[in-house]
Amino acid sequence: MKLGLVSDTHVPTAIRRLPQALLDELERAHVDQILHAGDLTSTDVIVALQQIAPTVAVAGNMDPPEVNSAIPKQAIIEAAGWKIGLQHGHQRHALQHRYIGQGYDQPEMELFYQAMATQLPDAQIIVFGHFHVPVIKVWQGIVFINPGAVAPSYGRSTFAVLELEPHVAAMGDSGQHDRRIARRDSTNDASIPQGIRPRIVELPSFR
Repeated sequence: MKLGLVSDTHVPTAIRRLPQALLDELERAHVDQILHAGDLTSTDVIVALQQIAPTVAVAGNMDPPEVNSAIPKQAIIEAAGWKIGLQHGHQRHALQHRYIGQGYDQPEMELFYQAMATQLPDAQIIVFGHFHVPVIKVWQGIVFINPGAVAPSYGRSTFAVLELEPHVAAMGDSGQHDRRIARRDSTNDASIPQGIRPRIVELPSFR
């Protein structure tokens, strides 16, 4: 199964519409589903993405009331037997100010990963946005993926493609159990579990 991951489109506040290059790349990748990790700022984004593949979106901190009322703040999606948590990634100010602006590998970011894992306890993969900087990182057996921002940020416009091979839970349906297995069996926490193949795709510059 192949998923397209997008976030931080900021249409029409930062860009007037989704770049054609993004739509073309998603079609070329033959994605089965699209996940949007928030800060759409317009539900027109969902309409456009639905033309390519079924789309699940969650609200971000910059989404206006009409978007917030139309979509959830988080979701769990099951794909090829994997449980994917989808959430924008913004946290309460008292927590966020302790790590915002830090790199993904900085010790302060442990607070963010722990918060997201707690809020999405069944997720084996967590897709988020908010930081406008793409990353693929394994933390305590969970694969964190930020596809970056579609709206140009820090000189880049990116999205991600996630390929998943069929996965059978080691014991029942418990994502928590699978997570413990991954922690126990992995000697290198930076290694992505077999059957999960994410990649970041950089879009050409556009106006």
